[in-house]
Amino acid sequence: MNFFEYQDKARRNSTLLVALFAVAVVGLIAITTLFIALLTHYSRGQDSASVLQMIAGLGWDTVAGIATTIAAIIAIASIFRLRQLAAGGHAVAESLGGKKINIAPRGLAEQRALNVVEEMALASGTPVPDVYIIEDNAINAFAAGYKPSDAVVGLTRGCIEQLNREELQGVVAHEFSHIFNGDMRLNLRIVGLLHGILIISLLGGWLLRGSHWGGRDNRGRIVLFAIGAGLLVIGYTGTLFGNLIKSAVGRQREYLADASAVQFTRSNHGIAGALKKIGQHTHGSNLQAANASEFSHMYFASSLKHALLGFFATHPPLAARITRLDPAWKGFAAQKTVPPQSSTDIPSTGSALNSRTDARASSLHDAEIHSGIISKDTGSDYQARLNRVLEAVDNNIAAPSADQVALGRSLLHRVPTDLQAAAHDPFAARALVYGLLMAPGQRELQHDILTRSAHPAVLREFGKLQPSMEQLPLACRLPLLDLCIPALKALAPQQYQIFKRNVIKLLRADGKVEIWEWALYRVLVHGLESTPDKQRKVSSGTDKATADAQHFLLATMAHAGNADYLKAKRAFEAGLRHLGVTPPIPLPTRTDITLQRLDKALAIAVDTAPLKKPGFLKALAITLAHDDVIEGTEVELLRAIADCLDCPMPPIALTATISTPCDNGQTATL
Repeated sequence: MNFFEYQDKARRNSTLLVALFAVAVVGLIAITTLFIALLTHYSRGQDSASVLQMIAGLGWDTVAGIATTIAAIIAIASIFRLRQLAAGGHAVAESLGGKKINIAPRGLAEQRALNVVEEMALASGTPVPDVYIIEDNAINAFAAGYKPSDAVVGLTRGCIEQLNREELQGVVAHEFSHIFNGDMRLNLRIVGLLHGILIISLLGGWLLRGSHWGGRDNRGRIVLFAIGAGLLVIGYTGTLFGNLIKSAVGRQREYLADASAVQFTRSNHGIAGALKKIGQHTHGSNLQAANASEFSHMYFASSLKHALLGFFATHPPLAARITRLDPAWKGFAAQKTVPPQSSTDIPSTGSALNSRTDARASSLHDAEIHSGIISKDTGSDYQARLNRVLEAVDNNIAAPSADQVALGRSLLHRVPTDLQAAAHDPFAARALVYGLLMAPGQRELQHDILTRSAHPAVLREFGKLQPSMEQLPLACRLPLLDLCIPALKALAPQQYQIFKRNVIKLLRADGKVEIWEWALYRVLVHGLESTPDKQRKVSSGTDKATADAQHFLLATMAHAGNADYLKAKRAFEAGLRHLGVTPPIPLPTRTDITLQRLDKALAIAVDTAPLKKPGFLKALAITLAHDDVIEGTEVELLRAIADCLDCPMPPIALTATISTPCDNGQTATL
């Protein structure tokens, strides 16, 4: 099962969740009706009767009122909680007391954690998520959000200080799997829906407390107490049903995420080692936050001390997970206690995984990574590079290969240190984005625009960073932009609007928008705005609208790699044939490719069914390579479109030669 199949399954699971929730609500209505019927029957001193007779004694109007009231209470509470969680992962992290560290990590442990998350993001082609540290000594982590572009990764203090780098990579890879597989959206919906059921028990508790100050009327106190106790029992009964649903969904997804983490890191030692340390750690994985249980199904390991007979366990037993990862493991009794690795282990030279990854690519000297032009004249090299592009579309969406994981680390190392530091500062990050949009022949005009409209502090940063920006390899543009996303998210709304206006002014400085400029702009907006194209989706929702949007994006790719109309037409038709479109439709002219039409087409295409997205992305790849030339800007455009379709596409090495400095200062080539 690949990324697209997981996305499709996540949609089906969401439908199943709603159905099970509806069943739970009906059950609660039935239990509540029965409780009120019993209370009414015996309060009147009536003779014994059957359940149906007692319910009939209420009157069907009363039964309908009970059902309507319970359903309304649950619906209002669920909607209210879901609106509270509209901020996505940030709402979860902040409710657990998390502190964002992307801009200013404190200490080597936090810096190491941030580095690991950034490397994984660049390797997989996703925007760098916000990283939160939860001040808790337990070893645990979570990923939360509605989609990859607004995801956050939360790590406890115990996690970043007790685990070595390889183990931390395994945990982070596990959480990235939840990001890719569509688990995050489902997790947030579970929280919202279960809150609606829990509200009944909260109401019962409030009535119980009210029975103590119900005045001198003992009968009134008794009634309040009885109603409160009944609602408390009913509410917690519903919560038990909800937790059963939550735990049944969660356990299998944890096994899947463990397997995906091994796939991402190409090592079972890291994640298995993290689970073993949890089993031996004093605090285990049990979080101390007051509302930690509400998000229990979202964590790397169970945060609950007890789960009745395992029925309500949101995670499989630690031993079962470890045995699947390490069949030779003999159990906790046979495991030697290993002291935690010092948080100063930033390089982690003792990590087997990192020694392998560093040996592949700490930096690139001669490797050509989607930069320059690769033509068919190079023979087998061209075919090999074309195969890498198609392989990335077919099999590496949200599942980077070992070489691509190494490449992600390489790209991070290739970004000059001053630019890396600038990417974590809101002022300097704006300057970096302006620099990325500077076009040859337009620099003076664009600089004048910035002088008139940009903040003076941003201009000063721009001047300091410009020399390094001019030396930045083409391959590092998208990774650098991804690094800037968390810092730019910290901008105040007014600051962001000014920044966005300046970006658009730079794009339109020469009266036209180049395709590569639009690609960078789209990645930026998609990473910063939860619904960047809400205004443009008026034509979506039909198969024809989606098909037209796909055809327009294919035309964009055809024109991006071909200045000649006839060559672009042949490339366009090759992409259409892959989509099964016959007879060919007319190719829009280059002048038809406008910023507004591109944005609208992408806003509609994002609603393509998950199982149809890989065919469309492959059609784009076939279109870009049809002229027997693969240009770096074309691959960049392909990755930008994939990113905006919520299909994280890893960076592509168009050569198998990767050079890396060794510890002795020499250079090894793989």
